[in-house]
Amino acid sequence: MTNCDHPSIIRMQHAHLVRGASSIFRDLSLTLDSGQRLAILGPNGIGKTSLAMVLAGRLRLSRGTLHLLGVNVHETDIRALRPRIGYFSDELTSRLAPDMTAEEVVALGRFSGLRREWFALDDHDRLEARYLLELVGLNDYAQRPLDSLSSGQRQRVLLARSFCGTPRLTVLDEPTSHLDLVAREQMIEALERILDQHHHNGALVMVAHHLEDLPISITHTLVMSEHGYWFGPTDEVLTSATLTKAFHHPIEVHQLAGRRIATALRQP
Repeated sequence: MTNCDHPSIIRMQHAHLVRGASSIFRDLSLTLDSGQRLAILGPNGIGKTSLAMVLAGRLRLSRGTLHLLGVNVHETDIRALRPRIGYFSDELTSRLAPDMTAEEVVALGRFSGLRREWFALDDHDRLEARYLLELVGLNDYAQRPLDSLSSGQRQRVLLARSFCGTPRLTVLDEPTSHLDLVAREQMIEALERILDQHHHNGALVMVAHHLEDLPISITHTLVMSEHGYWFGPTDEVLTSATLTKAFHHPIEVHQLAGRRIATALRQP
């Protein structure tokens, strides 16, 4: 295992990801430091989820270099990094035992664990899990089985799980997907509380479909498109001009109560 002297949590250079005969993304470079929060946006099918999996240590690049937490992932067992990186993905729900309690699901996040039989949870693990459940507004649901919760509640449980163990990097793949208007706002509020009270020094990567899904504290943005990549401070990247180029369609960005909203304009 080789450590990198660069202080960045993520340092990716000239990254290519190929699956079969298809290029998912190519020549992509970005860096993210402690305390910075990155949003990944772009059209459907452009590779956002695949990139999230790469940055969470779940998928290897085809070419290019990637350092996560100061470690060159090409010189180590990528599985060793997974417990050190918080990860949210909808697909986790189908892999977790449905009779596990919300507390157990969250506590196992420290180990990137999927079954309670495989790990011995101690009082500290359970205490942190209950604290995180309180932050996401589910402190009264700690002993409820996962399959008894609504979809919005389950996603907030998975959100809490992704921050268990106070990882230096947390990767969230579309945490607000499939949620109704109220559940989406509850999810965003829960995320903002965790970032403010529990993870203020950690780095965050969040994949989203819509600008209004993003917490106010996002500092950097990557917009992915077949027409190019745009990466940098959010105020410089999340503009009408950039999104219009990325989606190849006129888009207008404006702000409401501190949140950004994008509107795809009708063409004559």
